[in-house]
Amino acid sequence: MAMGGRNMISLLEWINGALKSIDTSDELLSSFGADPRTLALSSDAFLSSALKVARSLADQICQAQEERATYEIPNGVPCQPLPTPGSNWADSVTVRLSSRDQHFNGDHRDLQPLPFHPNKESSARPGELRDMLKSAIGDVSLLEKDEGEDEAAERYNYLSVASAILMPPSNSVDGGCDQVKDEMQRIYSLGLLFYELFSGGERPSETTPHKIPKSDGISHHEKPELLEGNQEPFLLHHQTETIDIASNLNLFDEIGDADSIFGSLNGKHDADNIQEQTPKKKAMKSADKMRSVSVELLKSKGLPWSLCNLIANMLDCANGDLCGDDSYSHMSDVCSDLQRMLDKPHTYLDDLDLAKLAVTGLQLNETVFGREAEFASLQGAYKRSISGESELAIISGTSGTGKSVLAHRLGSFVNTRGGIFLSGKFDQLQHATPFSAIAAAFNQYCDMLVNEGETARAEKVAAELNRALGQEAFHLSRVIPSLSTVIGRDDRQYGVDQGCVDAQKRLLYLLCQFVEVISSSSGAPVTLFLDDLQWADTASIQVIHQLLLNSGSLNKSKHFFFLGCVRQEEVNGNHPFFSMLSTVCQFGIPVTTITLSCMDEDMINTLISDVLCLSPRLTRTLANIVHHKTKGNPLFFSQLMISLSKDGLLRPSLSRHRWEWDEEKIQSRKLPDDVATFMTSNIGRLPNEVQMALAMLSCFGASTKVTLVEALETQLGMSLIDSMEKAAAEGVLDKINGSYSFGHDRLQEAAYNMMRHDACLFHFKIGVALVACTLEYNDDDMLFTATDQLNRGGPAVVQDAEQAVLIANLNFTAGMKAIEMSDFISAYKFFDNGISFLRKRHWQENYDLSLKMFVAAAKCALFIGNIVSLKYLSQQVLTFAKSFQDKLEVLYTTVNSLARYEPPKAIDKAILVLSDLGEEVSESCSESDIKLSIEQTRMMLNKYTDESLLNHKSMEDPSKIMAMKFLARLELLVLLIRPSLLPIVTIKMVQLSIKHGMSPMSPVGFTYYGMLLARLGNIREGCRYVRIGRKLLDRVGSNEVAGEVITIGTQVMCFVEPVQSANEFFLRGHAAAMLAGDMSNAMASSMTYAVGSYWAGTKLQIVRENFAKSRILMEKQNHLMWLAHQTPVERSMLILIGADETDLPGQPSFGEAIPYASMLICFQKVYMSFMFRKYEHMKASAEIYFGYNVNSWSLVYTQTAQAFHGGLAAYWVFRKSNDAKWAERASRAKFAMTKWADCNEWNFQSKLYLMEAEEAFCYNDIDSAKSLYEKAISSAREHRFINEEALAYELAGYFFMEFGQKDVSLNFFLQAHEKYHEWGAFAKANAVYEFTMTSMGAGALGGQ
Repeated sequence: MAMGGRNMISLLEWINGALKSIDTSDELLSSFGADPRTLALSSDAFLSSALKVARSLADQICQAQEERATYEIPNGVPCQPLPTPGSNWADSVTVRLSSRDQHFNGDHRDLQPLPFHPNKESSARPGELRDMLKSAIGDVSLLEKDEGEDEAAERYNYLSVASAILMPPSNSVDGGCDQVKDEMQRIYSLGLLFYELFSGGERPSETTPHKIPKSDGISHHEKPELLEGNQEPFLLHHQTETIDIASNLNLFDEIGDADSIFGSLNGKHDADNIQEQTPKKKAMKSADKMRSVSVELLKSKGLPWSLCNLIANMLDCANGDLCGDDSYSHMSDVCSDLQRMLDKPHTYLDDLDLAKLAVTGLQLNETVFGREAEFASLQGAYKRSISGESELAIISGTSGTGKSVLAHRLGSFVNTRGGIFLSGKFDQLQHATPFSAIAAAFNQYCDMLVNEGETARAEKVAAELNRALGQEAFHLSRVIPSLSTVIGRDDRQYGVDQGCVDAQKRLLYLLCQFVEVISSSSGAPVTLFLDDLQWADTASIQVIHQLLLNSGSLNKSKHFFFLGCVRQEEVNGNHPFFSMLSTVCQFGIPVTTITLSCMDEDMINTLISDVLCLSPRLTRTLANIVHHKTKGNPLFFSQLMISLSKDGLLRPSLSRHRWEWDEEKIQSRKLPDDVATFMTSNIGRLPNEVQMALAMLSCFGASTKVTLVEALETQLGMSLIDSMEKAAAEGVLDKINGSYSFGHDRLQEAAYNMMRHDACLFHFKIGVALVACTLEYNDDDMLFTATDQLNRGGPAVVQDAEQAVLIANLNFTAGMKAIEMSDFISAYKFFDNGISFLRKRHWQENYDLSLKMFVAAAKCALFIGNIVSLKYLSQQVLTFAKSFQDKLEVLYTTVNSLARYEPPKAIDKAILVLSDLGEEVSESCSESDIKLSIEQTRMMLNKYTDESLLNHKSMEDPSKIMAMKFLARLELLVLLIRPSLLPIVTIKMVQLSIKHGMSPMSPVGFTYYGMLLARLGNIREGCRYVRIGRKLLDRVGSNEVAGEVITIGTQVMCFVEPVQSANEFFLRGHAAAMLAGDMSNAMASSMTYAVGSYWAGTKLQIVRENFAKSRILMEKQNHLMWLAHQTPVERSMLILIGADETDLPGQPSFGEAIPYASMLICFQKVYMSFMFRKYEHMKASAEIYFGYNVNSWSLVYTQTAQAFHGGLAAYWVFRKSNDAKWAERASRAKFAMTKWADCNEWNFQSKLYLMEAEEAFCYNDIDSAKSLYEKAISSAREHRFINEEALAYELAGYFFMEFGQKDVSLNFFLQAHEKYHEWGAFAKANAVYEFTMTSMGAGALGGQ
């Protein structure tokens, strides 16, 4: 081997070995007589390996130049030595290979450059070369010659190149200090080396204008005698005199004119004129110069044109002069271009398909350039979201900055990693269709399940959705039509809608359930991408809001990531989306904001380089012009580049095999200042009929179904489809998935702007044409579209009164369809537009239409929170309605509105309406009157069995049905605000149900009646009517009140069932209420579940999470009333845990408007003072607490906690004060506990034992007290009330301490400390510990 090393070979040996390694047995090529060696030269395998060799050599020279430039060289010291220019560098190149069987055992290191010592003279003696190579290679064994070296050579993989190195000579001289000229001469010399490398070992010979060397396939290498005195090309010592290149180099004779030199670039070469020659070496006269060398030989061997041009550009640097516009001036550019060919061979190495480009012109792919940092930020946000925490990212920027492209790039990333990426797009002109963007995204998922053959996955999703949603899936399928196909049901299989409180809230819940199901069933996180958020409707923003909060940090199993794009210039801080962002931030949901700006000139150059498959150094001047004209806007850039290609200013050159352009003409071309005007001018070039069709299409927004265009074509008698196809051929439109879409929003805007002042007439004409289609096809989407087009035309273009009434009716129909889809915002807009088409005397001339339009609009105004409009619409109905019955619906809507914002007024209004309906609700009834009414109702019900009640007749009287709705609305309100009215309202509901039949509201009446009986002591009988209430839900088909029935009924069931299991039913009540959109009862059940888990002795960390979930629900609904009931208990829990004061939630205050909430606050003060043994504070708070006279006819489980702890506090005060009133208060509490314990030992036995123990303590009944404390501890442990077990241990400790039994007392305190700690009440556990230390001394405690 040339170098004698195990895997070090000369360049020539490597070339021959590599070419022999290439399989060129292709029969097709062989049939044309192609030379196998020539075929091997152009193979991908050889080119890739040869490029690695070339890149390694160029890197070596670049690094030497950089080191020379960075050293501080003192005055008088020669410059850093570099390779001496010459034509025989190839003889000094060594290639390092990887062994076939060893591959260096993981120690695959590149050869390091030889060490240079700028301030030290050195000369390499022949014997030192080996040592220098050892130092450079770092592996002595590589230079050891084995006896079996020839056999080992067969093991080398010639195509596995580790590196290449230009070896130093033993004696050489330095070049001059004209660094620029020296560098260009080195580029020329390296170009000669590359010529030999890629030609298969042939060196360039003398060239003439008509006589170009042709390779015979094999080069016979002789030792060149080019340097006088046997000088070698690499210097290792310093020399100050200038080298005369002409006198030292033996190269070529002078070549003819410039056309011969650059014939390959100007298309003047002719393969038939290539003549075979043998490389010659001629002595060069002193007057001769380095000359450019033709690369026609390389092209004739089938090498890529880009590679041939690279070598030609290097050879243009002869004598340090630039001989062409494309010549290299820096070695670093050579390195960069070689690396591009290695990294992206398809772009920078392979030949262009000129035949195709001549037909298609320039084609731009949606590729992101210079957005790597932004993409990495998006990836990070997505990865955090799939770890369990909800997150959202927003990409903002001006139009055309590549927001959507970046988002879809993330989509590809998500899909390749098994995630679910759903996308939709808002449209400025498609607000009429409810939830259009979100529906499109979720419909996309359903279609994917059905059409892509994922049967098992589709069946799993269908089963989960049916389980989670049941009949309510019908409402979701109205928004997501393809869902019906997935779950195997159509509209006829769902049955009758069983009503709801708030359909929009129900839809939000159903959508959240849908996302949760598709994520959990597929085991993949869900990403929802919505484009053009600046045009998002409020209802869709509410959906996004709900999805984010539902998948927030408290739901670790729900993986949801939201990504949105928004135009920066078209939104401000008042946009609903930014209000939503502010809200989700308050709930701790991270927001990643990415702002895309226009591209700078370097980015533009990178983009052009990649698109034109040319080195960035060649496209720099073009990039400068394009950047100046487009200001770096990506959309403007792409449109301009395509326009230049169409106009022939940017074209593929057949002679040069690359793109070329006319810089002067491009520079002088006049362009508008913004992309919108530019696109408008481009559309203006199309035929008039195409422009008209595009203007009409733009009225529908960015995308329109082909079926709609076909229907419009039929009605208008215009050739729309042909025009659309022509526009698609010009690239203005895309035809994808059965829809025509504008290539960009700006194109749609440009087409729309062509109508100028005629837009209203265009919209109205389209709407009128589509009305006939709507009636014919019964298509809801077409109905929405037709009505929206008419509304955009406006009342001003209506021709007569009859047409106005028709359009108003269409709006009413569209509005009712939107309500069915739970989109009350769109529905309200339809009703509002419909009202605008009515004439002045519409109440007189179109009474029925006016009444139903105003009533429906008022209902929608309530749901969307538009109270101003609600008051106006309601007043109109109350003023013009012809009867009281016609007013009832709007009166009910008014009561519901007041219930949200002014509950006391809602009660007054409902009582007034009930009076007008003949159902008096008197607030002056005495307790005896109420008990009499209860007894009468009991006697009435005694005639019925459970079965007969469930099969009782149905209510038919409309006035009674409305009365039941008002009474049911009152139940929860009076429970919280005017509890004295609760029995009156409840009894009236039961009596109406018995006399007139069961209504959908009857389950509410029977459930509250069961609570009333339980409150009076008949707990088991009360439970009977609670069960009847639950069964009636199915009988009368009333999902609307299911949440309230389950929640109230569960309160009663806690008195007969273990509270730990009964408490779970509150979650069922929560789910039922959410399915009905009943947010008030959903919050009530969520809050009651959290409070119940606290008193049930659940570990406090879990209780804390329950409270947090409930609080999020109430805060995002801004429902302070329920928050006022939760906060006192939540604060107590946090204090017991040991939370800082700053972490405690604030207590909403309603004054005395909600007396029960005020009483709860006072009770918690008593409770916490008792728990932390603050006697005086507890006593003062207890005085106030026992002074509350809340005439409650309800029975809820928290009342048992109040009786228990209030009684214990009273015993403590009585024991210290001996005041009889406290003994009486304690006895009342114990009496109530006794009745409850008789009914349910599990929940109340331990409480009763502890109260009896404290009573015995008060009366010094020591033996009874000892026994009762032990019973209380044992019962609490048996029934899993760890909180009560800890308290019993603690109170027993105080008892034994009082009577001097410190050892026994110490043991109880230690047990109390342990149990409090186990419960999670760390602050309380510490308080017990500190009290024990203080009272008994550290020594006593340590002795235990």
